[in-house]
Amino acid sequence: MTKNVSDKSLKLKPLIIFPHQGYENNKQCEWYFWWTVQRCKEIDPKPIVVLSRDTVIRGDAVSFIEDERYKTLEVIQTWSVDTCQTWLAGWGHVLDNYPKAERLVQIPGDIDYIHEDIEFYNNLGNFIETPSSDITIGDFITGDKYSAKSLVDTYGTYSLLANWFPKISQGIRSLPLNRPRSEFLNIKTSVLSNLLINNKNFAYEQTLNFLIKSWNYEKLNWKYDISIFPLGTLSDNKSFRDYRGCIDQIERIERMLSLLWREIHEPRKQDGVSDQEFEEQYALFSNEYDNLRTKSKGIMETARTTIRALLGV
Repeated sequence: MTKNVSDKSLKLKPLIIFPHQGYENNKQCEWYFWWTVQRCKEIDPKPIVVLSRDTVIRGDAVSFIEDERYKTLEVIQTWSVDTCQTWLAGWGHVLDNYPKAERLVQIPGDIDYIHEDIEFYNNLGNFIETPSSDITIGDFITGDKYSAKSLVDTYGTYSLLANWFPKISQGIRSLPLNRPRSEFLNIKTSVLSNLLINNKNFAYEQTLNFLIKSWNYEKLNWKYDISIFPLGTLSDNKSFRDYRGCIDQIERIERMLSLLWREIHEPRKQDGVSDQEFEEQYALFSNEYDNLRTKSKGIMETARTTIRALLGV
């Protein structure tokens, strides 16, 4: 058994993101976190846990740090803007320190409530070990259509993505993928390295960013083999179910999409193109951006109004 675990850990590095709010007063979240750790230990005897420093400073990781099991983990404490930036720290740590690892599996540690427990945990176990495609996204549905994840995706992600990148939006639908912002990732390290090194990085919305960067804009298909792994039904930490949290996330999504659109579609002057021709190309680019931006503002206003009404703010 030891040999099998060792062989697996050479190929797959599990990465668990510690709950940003901790689990000090949440027994379900605490149980899920340690279940995830134990499941990952079947692959790697010392899974990596990324712990935000502000979580430590606030005192929301006291019981975790004082737990004897803490010593059996490879814990990376890092400063980060938000949870998504801890992903980047963990990815970089694996790429820098485990060059022989063939795959990385990332699992969020802040799941608060899970429906159909046995099915979800069986699916998650298979998600950790089974995937062989370039990028495998753990997909799920939420039990509450008014949860933060559902509201953000329904009134923000889907509409904004359809505005800025309609072909990618269709491609995601054909996968089919319910959660393009999923935190469950199982990815080849070679693909991860390429996505991080050769593209602009963001401190948020990493999965959506990867999907946009994985699209072939000439052939109108995916550059990589992307598969979807159904996990089941779950909800996230209810402390994030508030108006401001939803709007903050939607604004981050819009900011990233508009910036990526400019980066991808901005004209580059080619040899043989006159200054006048290039100016005309740039004018068309600017006009198209302004039109999309106007539509995007309308989508944002509708999202704010709808979410505010649904949350009763």
